[in-house]
Amino acid sequence: MTPLGATHTHRREAPVLARLRVVVPDRTGSLGVLASAVGALRADVVGLRVLGAEAGRATDDLLVEVRDAAHLARLEQRLAATVGTEVEGVRAPARPADGHAELGLAAQVTARPGHAARTLVDGAPAALDVDWAAVVRLDRHGVGVEVEAVTEPGPGGRLVLPTSPARVTPLPLPLPDGSGPCAGAALLPAGRHPVGVLLVREHGLGLHRAELWRLGALVDLLAPALARQLLEPAA
Repeated sequence: MTPLGATHTHRREAPVLARLRVVVPDRTGSLGVLASAVGALRADVVGLRVLGAEAGRATDDLLVEVRDAAHLARLEQRLAATVGTEVEGVRAPARPADGHAELGLAAQVTARPGHAARTLVDGAPAALDVDWAAVVRLDRHGVGVEVEAVTEPGPGGRLVLPTSPARVTPLPLPLPDGSGPCAGAALLPAGRHPVGVLLVREHGLGLHRAELWRLGALVDLLAPALARQLLEPAA
């Protein structure tokens, strides 16, 4: 498909994929209003994930293709100005993460049990739409004490482990360079094993509880492979 606004004599850059978290009235027609606002700025909706509804308001992640950062800024302003709509945050560029990508990562991890931790952290950014991930050994209280594997190049500075026990809930984590907090982070327990998976988005969108329920189930699925590699004596 030829990008919008392209001509046969000028080559345009590939569109930018962005994820916008929007809160809208939980009623019929709200998504249609969003789609109309996006279409009015000649952007393309390529995906939608409904995260949940509470107190008459629904939270959705809208995946859109835009031309560039300026186009995205105009779209964010347009949506924020739409009656009843609130833009909670934007992540760009975003990865086209979906259930298929997550299952593909799970298949890769379980197929290589001797390299489960490395396969998981290397594949997490693309499959789970995070900036980096780490597999962490936990103490008897569920607190991270040792990093077993981390995405390369991983955090840009010193990795600071959370002081809270592993749980399926967001947690505060400082940016590696100390400039502020990460947008979203969670240390997810791998079943009943003393192993956790740290998922981090340094900037953009936080980790919504609906995302964490799904990611927590994925980590539980991978728990036996991680435990077999990290906790069982080598043959």
